[in-house]
Amino acid sequence: MSAALLQPLHASLDTLEAHLPSGDHDGSERLMAEHLQAVAALSLSIQRPTDEAIHALLAHQQRVMGRMVQLRDEAASHLNQGKRSLRAAHAYLKAESLA
Repeated sequence: MSAALLQPLHASLDTLEAHLPSGDHDGSERLMAEHLQAVAALSLSIQRPTDEAIHALLAHQQRVMGRMVQLRDEAASHLNQGKRSLRAAHAYLKAESLA
């Protein structure tokens, strides 16, 4: 069986990956749920993909998950930077009021 059986799953991962930078977490969650439903439906299929095709799909999923982790880490960095800026502003205001 060729990788064509898994092409819709690759397409759903591509759609999810393209959607990630939008910041629409609800939409991303919906796309991920749809992808996982399609993966589950594959187990009910009479036709079975080759091991090579499954490995390619797993590699694709890992790349998308890696991108999700990267975006999560970038968001955390921005939040931490915002917290530091806020603390610095409060310290500046406190020092100014004491002067």
